[in-house]
Amino acid sequence: MQSSWTLNWILQGAPQARESQQFPAELLHGTPPTGQWFAAVCCKNRVLCTTAVSCTDSGCWLTPPLVFEEPAELLITFLLQQLRSLLAEVHAGQILLLTKAEDRNQPLQSCLTTVGFQQLATIAEFQLTAEADPGNAWHPPLGSDVDVFRLQAEVPVLPQDRLVALQSLINAAAADSMDLKRLPTPLFRQQWQEWQQASATVLAATAPDGQYAGLCVLAADADADGSHTTDNARQKILWLAVRPEYRRMGTGAGLVKAAEKFTAALTPPGRPVRLAVEVDLENAPAVRLYSRCGFCRSDQTLELWGD
Repeated sequence: MQSSWTLNWILQGAPQARESQQFPAELLHGTPPTGQWFAAVCCKNRVLCTTAVSCTDSGCWLTPPLVFEEPAELLITFLLQQLRSLLAEVHAGQILLLTKAEDRNQPLQSCLTTVGFQQLATIAEFQLTAEADPGNAWHPPLGSDVDVFRLQAEVPVLPQDRLVALQSLINAAAADSMDLKRLPTPLFRQQWQEWQQASATVLAATAPDGQYAGLCVLAADADADGSHTTDNARQKILWLAVRPEYRRMGTGAGLVKAAEKFTAALTPPGRPVRLAVEVDLENAPAVRLYSRCGFCRSDQTLELWGD
C-alpha cells in the first residue's frame, strides 16, 4: 500500500503538484513564499492526507494533517516521516506543529511520538474581562515612560535609535525567556514582520538610561470562527518581554496595565474590556503575573510539538 504513496507539493490555487524530490524554493528560509504550500500524500490522482507547511528563519511550521481516506495512522506517520527527512536536508531549523484540543481524539499524537516528535509546551489562553472606565481614555503619552508605535503592513517609519533600542530589547529578552529555551529563538526581523502583518501596537517602557526596559505587543483578537472583530476592541497580547535586569521591578505588571487601558480606549461604551494572552503553562512567572493582573484561564489549550 505505502509503496504506491508519494509526497507531492501543491501550491494553493495552482493545478500542478511538485514531486518531493523538487523541494519548493519558495519555502527555503529567507525567501518569502509566493503562496500557501501543502505537502500531500497522494496515490495516483487522489490526495490521501495533507498538511500546510510554512518555513521561517528559525524553523518549519506544520498544521495538523487532514486525512481524507483510511488508514489514518499510517498516512499521518508516512507524511511526518517524509517531511522530517526532507525538511532536515534543506532547512537547519526545528520542525514544529501546534495542535488544538479537538485533535486529541485523532491518532495524531501517537503518530508524532512514533516519528520522534516531542511535546514542547502546553499553551493555555488567559483572558481579562473588566468593566470599562469611561473617564480613563487612553492617550498616546508624550514624554512619559511608555512609547506607543502603531505598526502597519508597510515598513513603519521609526527613528533609527528607537528601532535599534527595540531590537536590543527583543534580542535580550528572547535569549533569556523561559518560553523560548525549548523553542527556536525568534529573529527581530521575523518578529517585526509578523507584527506588521497583524497591524500590531507596541507599548514600550522606557528605562532611566533611555533604553527600553520592556515592551508589550497588542493586536486585534480573532473571533471564534477565526475572523477579526470589526471594531478592534478585543485585543490579544502577542508578546510581553522585560529586559532581564529590569525584571521583578513591576515593569511587566505596568505594561499589562497599560495594555488594559489601551484596550479600554478601543472598547465601545457599555461593553466590557476584553484582553487575552496565551501562556506556556511551564512558564510559572508569566502565569503568576497574569493571574495577579486579573487574568483567568479559559478552556482553550494548545499543545506544541517539535522534532
